[in-house]
This record gives sequence, structure tokens and C-alpha cells, in this order.
Amino acid sequence: MAEMLSTLSMLDWGIVVFYLLLCVAIGLYAGGKPGNPADYFRTSGNVPWWAASFSIVATETSLLTVISIPAVAYGGSLVFLQLAAGYIIGRILVAWLILPAYFRGDLVTPYALFEERFGNRFRRLSSFVFLLTRLLADGVRLFAAAIPLKIITGLDYPTAIALIALLTLAYTWYGGLRSVIWIDVLQLLVYTLCAVFIVWYTIGLLSGAPEASALLRDAGKLTLIQWPASFSDIFFTPYNLIGAVIGGLFLAMASHGTDHLIVQRLLACGKTSTARKALISSGFLVFGQFALFLGAGLMLWLFYEGASIASLGLNNPDELMLTFVTAELPAGTVGLFVAALFAAAMSTLSSSLSALSSSTFFDLFPKLAARGNTMLRSRLLMVVWTLIFIGFASLFTDTDNPIVELGLGIAGYTYGALLGAFLMAIYSPVTQRQAIIGLVSCVAGMAAIILLTPLAWPWYTLCGLSIFSAVSGALYKLRIAV
Repeated sequence: MAEMLSTLSMLDWGIVVFYLLLCVAIGLYAGGKPGNPADYFRTSGNVPWWAASFSIVATETSLLTVISIPAVAYGGSLVFLQLAAGYIIGRILVAWLILPAYFRGDLVTPYALFEERFGNRFRRLSSFVFLLTRLLADGVRLFAAAIPLKIITGLDYPTAIALIALLTLAYTWYGGLRSVIWIDVLQLLVYTLCAVFIVWYTIGLLSGAPEASALLRDAGKLTLIQWPASFSDIFFTPYNLIGAVIGGLFLAMASHGTDHLIVQRLLACGKTSTARKALISSGFLVFGQFALFLGAGLMLWLFYEGASIASLGLNNPDELMLTFVTAELPAGTVGLFVAALFAAAMSTLSSSLSALSSSTFFDLFPKLAARGNTMLRSRLLMVVWTLIFIGFASLFTDTDNPIVELGLGIAGYTYGALLGAFLMAIYSPVTQRQAIIGLVSCVAGMAAIILLTPLAWPWYTLCGLSIFSAVSGALYKLRIAV
């Protein structure tokens, strides 16, 4: 693989360096001067809905999305969009069922809602679950982000990891969430522009092949809906219509209704109506983004005439986009692609740094807010989490380590429990003890289901929600009976 990739030209390096410096400059300018930790981690609540929407999309788009989604279309079709349709429905439900509860008080994190219903003990437990989930998932993503950067630039893994993390810290340190949101807007535009260029450029290379659409259609590459072949396929294949839409729906409800990584941006909107616009519009933007990346994969399939990954001399499908960019794109555009890789990696990491630091400050160790130098403590938490991410990501040496799969799929263990806790907190009378038992039972139950059964991953969140609701609800009924 490494032999196939060209060395970056001076023009490419110039574009990459300019982009990284631009990120830091805009982050410092946009961040302003937050006067207290609430403004630092939530802003003053006047972020435009469209900026929050762009930031949500950039946050949930990791570098793996940029290089993996085209590979999905190359090896399959457009059925991944079924999952994205479920994302839209899930966001709409969150906008009306969960979102209003966040604006009834002056919440800085969503887990503060738990303290009102289940007490401080459950708030800390839910915050710990969130912190662990984010560390595993985004720490692994940080390592994954270093892989293509190592291949293209020649940097070793620790250097690539530290470079991404420290550059991200440079603008999150000063302006907090406001800097993160406005840089997310820039980063979304950069990697979207890069994807559009790749599609346009590939179409140019394919000029003289007017039968391209027919080729895609005859090969089944334009398939949008995949019906389950049998009843069992609904639960054991990930991209059938029923499983994908239902799974995407509940996954979006959990990630966009309970994960502080996303909720932090909604709180920055200041009021329910504005947050609803940001949340729902982000669903349609994500759908369009997936369609764009899948379209890039189809163009690559046409360019390589449907050749297998092995026949192209690649180890796995994720190398496909990197190979095409470095082998076929002109000088300058490779630098744009590397900038797009940085953009996708930094948008996810900056969001994690802000969300983890915020939850640590307000949920896990609230006494920090009662001491002096609160802004300094807030910023030092950013540094601490940056170092933790660098250390955790640097533990990996290759993508074959089984914990990579665990880290990328860790949300399946906890999302159902968090979604169940929020819904039961808002719509049921269960008590703290019942909620804690439900949470622990859910995580343990999901570990057994994920490790011991072939259940398709889109069902994980609904399954976890069902376990939490059944256990905590049953305990409440038994308490009433006695």
C-alpha cells in the first residue's frame, strides 16, 4: 500500500499547513472571551441554528466516514441510505419528546436532568458511562484518523496522533464550545468540497462512457431499498429496510437525545424552537452527505471497472479512496484531501474534548465550580482530556487489534441505557434505585447480546432501551404491589 502512494508535493503541504493555521486563527477569533465555565462549555445561548446544525453534522462525521462510506457503495449499493432515513425520523422524535426538557431549566449538561429526578448519584453514574463511552469510541477514532495521515505524509502513529490532538486543543483551549462550533462549520465545508471535487473529477475521467448509469443499474449499484429475504434477516442483516430504518431511528434518538457530544450544541442554541431547527435540519444534511460519499464510491467503481479489492492490491476497502486520491488527483488537490482528513478528525475530537471536560466539570466533580479560578480549571480539564486521548490512541499499533472493533461499537453497550433513562425520567415515576439497577442490568445484558448473539448492530439501541425499561418498570410495579 505505501508503495502505491505518492509523496505530498510542496503545494500540497502548503495547503495543509495553511488550513491548519486557518483553523487555529478562526477558532481564536470566533471563541471570543468566555467569562465563566457555563459560557465556555455551552456559550451564551445565541449560536445560529444553521451553525449548530452544521456543527452537529461535522461532529458525527468521523474520518472513518470519509474513507469508509465510499467503500460501502463500491462493494454494495445505496442501501446504507435506509439507515440515514431512520436518522431523520429519530431526530424528529427527539425534537418533540426529549428536547423540551432540556430548556425548562438552566442545564449545562443533559445529565443534570437526572439529578432532578434520580438524584446526584445517578447523575454521576450516567456521566461516568458517557465519559467511558466517548473515551473508547473517540480514542479509537483518533487512532484511526492517524492511519491515513501516516500513510500519506509518512509521519509515525504517535506523531500523527499528537499533531491532530494538539492542533485541536489550540483552538478549543481559548474559546471553548463557541470556537468548536465555528471551526466545525469550516471543517464541514472543507471535506464536503473535497468529496464534491472527487465526484466531479472522476466523472471527467469517465467522459466517453455514457453507459455509466446503465452499468450501475445493471450491477444493482443503484438499489435504494433492500427488503429482508426472510423474517430472521430483519434482525440479523444490518441493511434491510425494516432493521435499518428502525435501528437508525432509535440510534439517532439515543445519540442526539442523550449524548452530551450532540446535546451540547443544542443547548448552545438557547431555546427549544432554535434547537429543533438545528436538530431536524442536521438529519437531512447527514442524508445528503451520505448520498454524496456513496456517490463517490460509485464513481470509483466505474473508474476501476468493478475490480475486486484484492485485485487492486489493497488489503481492505478503506484503502480504496486513499489509493485513488494519491494516484489520480493532481498536485494541490491531494493537499485538499489531507486537509479534509484533518477536518473530519479534528471536528470529532474537538467535540469530545469540550463535551468530556464539561461533563467532568459539572457532573462528576461539581465542587470544582465552587472554587476559585474556574476558567483556568475548565481549560486545564481540556488539557487533561487531550493527554488522555493521546495516550489511549497511542496504545494501538495496528487496525487488527480486537479492541478497535470494541471501541467503534461501544455505543451499542450504553446508548439504549441512556435513552431509556431519559425517557423514564421524563415520562415515568421510577425511583433512583430502580433506575440504577435498570442501567447496570442494561449494560450487562447488552454485553451478553453483543458478544454472544448474531443480532445486527442497528438493533442494539432498541434492545438496550427495552432491557432498561423492562427492568426498571418491573421493579417499580413490584414496589407498588408490596
